[in-house]
Amino acid sequence: MDDDTPHIATRLERPLGRYAELYPSVLPRLRAMMASQDPGMRRRMAHLAEVIRRRAEGREERLIERYGLTAAEARVAAHLADGGSIDTYATEAGVTRGTVRVQLKSVFAKTGVNRQASLVKLVRTPF
Repeated sequence: MDDDTPHIATRLERPLGRYAELYPSVLPRLRAMMASQDPGMRRRMAHLAEVIRRRAEGREERLIERYGLTAAEARVAAHLADGGSIDTYATEAGVTRGTVRVQLKSVFAKTGVNRQASLVKLVRTPF
C-alpha cells in the first residue's frame, strides 16, 4: 500500500489556514494522527481530507456557476474566505501579487462587493 501521508497532509493543512495560525497545536496533532500506525486512524484522516476537498471544490463550483467567476477567481475568493491573504495565495499558486489583485478586482466586479470582508461573508454564506 502506498504511503500517501504527504498528500493527505497537504489536503488537510491548506484549508485550515487562519485557524491553524490561531491554534498552533492543531497541525502537529493532525500530523501525528496521519503518521499513526493504526490503519483505522489513517482511513479516518484520508476521509476527512476528502470531505474537505469536496467541500472546497463544491464551493468553488457554486461561485463559478452563480457569479460567472473563472476557476482562478473562485480559488482566490475561497482562499480569502478560508482566512488566507493575497500574499499567501500568490505564493501557493506561483503567481505574482499583482495577478492576484487583478483577479480579486474582477471577483469584486462580478459579485457586486467592494471589500474583502464582504467577499468573505458572501463566500461563506451557503447558497
